[in-house]
Order: sequence, then C-alpha cells, then structure tokens
Amino acid sequence: MKAIWKLSTLGMAVALASHVAVAQEREYVEQAKPNQYIGGMAHYIDVEDDWQVGDRGAGGTIFYGRKLHDHVWWESEAGAYGIESKVDNGQDFYQYPVTTGLAFTLGDRTGFTPYLVMAVGGIYNDVYIDDDDGWDFHANAGLGAVTGPLFNNGLKVRAEARYLYNDFDGTGDSAGDGGFGDYRYSLGLEVPMGYTKVVEKTRVETKQVAVQQPVIDSDGDGVPDNLDQCPDTMPGAKVDGKGCLLVNQTVTFNNINFEFDSAELTASSRPLVSRIARSLTAENNNIRVEVAGHTDSVGSAQYNEGLSQRRADSVRSYLVREGVDSSRISARGYGESQPIADNDSASGRAMNRRVEFHVTE
Repeated sequence: MKAIWKLSTLGMAVALASHVAVAQEREYVEQAKPNQYIGGMAHYIDVEDDWQVGDRGAGGTIFYGRKLHDHVWWESEAGAYGIESKVDNGQDFYQYPVTTGLAFTLGDRTGFTPYLVMAVGGIYNDVYIDDDDGWDFHANAGLGAVTGPLFNNGLKVRAEARYLYNDFDGTGDSAGDGGFGDYRYSLGLEVPMGYTKVVEKTRVETKQVAVQQPVIDSDGDGVPDNLDQCPDTMPGAKVDGKGCLLVNQTVTFNNINFEFDSAELTASSRPLVSRIARSLTAENNNIRVEVAGHTDSVGSAQYNEGLSQRRADSVRSYLVREGVDSSRISARGYGESQPIADNDSASGRAMNRRVEFHVTE
C-alpha cells in the first residue's frame, strides 16, 4: 500500500509541475514573381547637331513589359518629346514615339537587375514646317538597370541610356541625310503587376507540457512535503494518506545504541531519538507509545531484563526532555524474552539488541 501511495503522489507531482512551453514556427508567404510590369520615365534628350533646331530636349513615356523567358522580356513604349528651337519665340519641335522590342536581363528582376534593350516602331515628327509632319521609322537601343522592390507594392526605380534613331527626312535647314541620331537619358518608376512581397511571420504557440519534477519527501514516509500534515515522521513507520502515524504498529530500531553495559545513549544515537521526539510532538495527542527494550541472550535473563528496562527508561526520559508529553509514553524492558533472530550468531544477537516503539491509541 505504501508503494501504491508513493506512485500516486509521484503522478500528482508530475501533473502539478505542468508548465507552459513556447514553440515557435516560421511561416513564409511565397513570392509570386510578377510576369508583367508597367511604369513611366522622364527623359533628357541630347539632340544631334544636324537637327539645327536646338541642342536638348525633354519628354516622358509610359511602358508595359511582359515576360517571355527567364531573361527575356517584351516591352512596348509610347510617349512624347519636346525639342527646343534655336529661333527666338520660335516653335519647338515635338515627337511622339511608339515602339516595341525586347529587354534582355541579367537577373530575374527580384533584385537589382541590369538589362539590354532594343526596340523598333514609329515616331510622329511635328516640326515647324507643317508639310514635313508625319510618321517615320524609329529604333532605339541601350543599357539600363532596375532596382529590387522598394515598398510593399513592389515599386522599383529604373534608369537607362538609349541611342535613338529617327528616319525623319525634313526639308529646309532641318533636312536630314539618312535620319537623325539622338541620345536619351532616363529615370523612372516600374511597378510589377501581381506582386506579392516575401513576408516572414512568427507564430507563437502555447503548449501545456508535463515535466516531471523531483518529489520532495523530507521525512521519507512516502508523502510529499506539500501534502504531509505530520512532518518528521519517525523512520520506518507506516503512515496514512496525510503522512501521520498509523496506530497498532511496531517500529523497530537496531541503530539506537547505548554505551557498553550501560543505559547511556551513544552520541551517534541521540539525533535519531531527537527526530523521533519531533515526530511524536507533531502527531495527534491521542497517540500513545510504549518504548520496549530488548537484549540478546548473553548474560543472565534477570540481568538482561533489568538492563533492557533501564535502557527503555533512558529513551523515554530523553523523549520527555525533548518535549514529548510524559503521559503519552511508557517504557518496558523485555530482556531476552522476545528474540527475532538466532542468538547463536553475532548477526542474530545484533538484531535482538533493539528498541521498539509500540504505537497505540
């Protein structure tokens, strides 16, 4: 029964020792690599001298791109340029390009990506001689680079430089011989379509984890200290579920020793008797104890009975000095009359030399 009680209290200790453990998991939102993009750019035009109308221009375009292969993109562009006239209060030149072509990237556009671009199409030239207005063949090529996403919407910055060929063959002073070639320097923004940013999330999950904690049982009676209502139980005694002594039992001690042929407790035995005193003072006052002294068969029966009585009285006196109510303790010497082992051997005689505590109500 004592073993069963120990197992049950251990199980309670395990349950009571439950604590909260934190487990972390990482979740990722996979990036949907966009296959399309749109954007716009502002341009500075370095105008060829053959135009004879000005040395610079400016403009803007919008563009659309679509992925054809891992490093090949189809891109179309439309916009407008204005070229300053050298004539005071003169009319500026205007151009309206529409092109389509291919961009060859050195990356997948998820980070900083350089690229080479080439495009062909048409350009509407609106010049100061209205008869020369019209559409002409237009082509361009150049180098550029685009950044990785800068914000949650995937916005990127884009910069490039292109050579522009215009097959315009005007009249008058602006007439070209085989077309014109200008340089365009651009800065703009590009926005992926269908972009999803990579987001790392941390999920904190609370779990109840049972952790076995050591059971503290200071007096060794099988009842943990947090449930023990009778601490310092005498060693070897049987207890109830509250850790208090059960009545009608005998607790035997072979390690309560006395000086040779004397009733004087040895110094090494006094701490044990003090602990027994603490146990008895903590127990219910209805419990009574008889201190029983026993000897081996060496010597006469009469002498051994007297020696055992003196030794039982010595233990009782020590308990009373330690605070146990004298009315609850009696002492009796049984001599050699109740052996528990064979007196013919040294080990048997050692077992017979003992002090017993008979616990009653």
